[in-house]
Amino acid sequence: MKKLLAVICSLVLLVSGVAMFSACSEKKLVGFDIELAQAVANVIGVDLVCEEIDWNNKEAELDNRSIDMAWNGFTYTQDRDDGYWDEDRNQQIGGLDFSGMYMVNKQVAIVSKQNAEKFSTLEGMKAASTFVAEEGSAGYTTIQDVFGKSPSGLKKQLDVFTEISSGTSEIGVIDAVMAGYYVTAETGAYHNSLAVVEIEGVEEEYYAIGFREGSNLPAAFNNILAGLVQDGTMQAIAEKYGLQDVIVTDDFGTYQKDYAYPTDGDFQAIKDAGKMVLGYTVFAPMAYNEA
Repeated sequence: MKKLLAVICSLVLLVSGVAMFSACSEKKLVGFDIELAQAVANVIGVDLVCEEIDWNNKEAELDNRSIDMAWNGFTYTQDRDDGYWDEDRNQQIGGLDFSGMYMVNKQVAIVSKQNAEKFSTLEGMKAASTFVAEEGSAGYTTIQDVFGKSPSGLKKQLDVFTEISSGTSEIGVIDAVMAGYYVTAETGAYHNSLAVVEIEGVEEEYYAIGFREGSNLPAAFNNILAGLVQDGTMQAIAEKYGLQDVIVTDDFGTYQKDYAYPTDGDFQAIKDAGKMVLGYTVFAPMAYNEA
């Protein structure tokens, strides 16, 4: 929890500087995940292609090979690793393979400032009548598991702010990293109207990159990421986005300079295509459009 408080403080100081890039007429996709993915693509020697997807369909997007990885503040869970039955979608969600974990996070509640005291306790939150979260997200699952409620599902975490601001829903649940950027930071777009409330009993979680089950990309990416930790690239990107206190740098194994990268499977397919396709949704400070 101390790490999360530290990153929120960092975002308060840095949020106005995060999107300081060269002016251009078109919006540019930026963020921690995007820059780290670009660094990985550079090591492999391929282009990075970013595809905005419906996060609720990320498993299907991986299975049908329209993307090579789901990389956008993707919370690792054992269920997602092993595979599970999704009652909301009435289908089996196949297991995925994951990279090492690279960032700590937590689910938090977003409420209007006028309701902050009303929903300051777990019992108070459970009494709310309407909940909202991005479909297929950790926030969606938190509402089901912690509050025992059926949330309204949205296409993007970003839409949670609109729902709460308009009064359509009383409580939204999103990632603490995102809440710090949009609400806690004094320059955040919703700083004056919304509040972040801790959810009692909710534990810290970790982001990882999701791949198709049986892919040979996780091991290869872990070695590349270990190298980007060793040379300081990952830490530098984290500092740029005020995330230096929540990155995890020791879960990729030891970097091997003479690592034998695969000459078959998904890794070779990326090499042959000359590109790796990343699936994301808009989620600052991980992946978002520069203003």
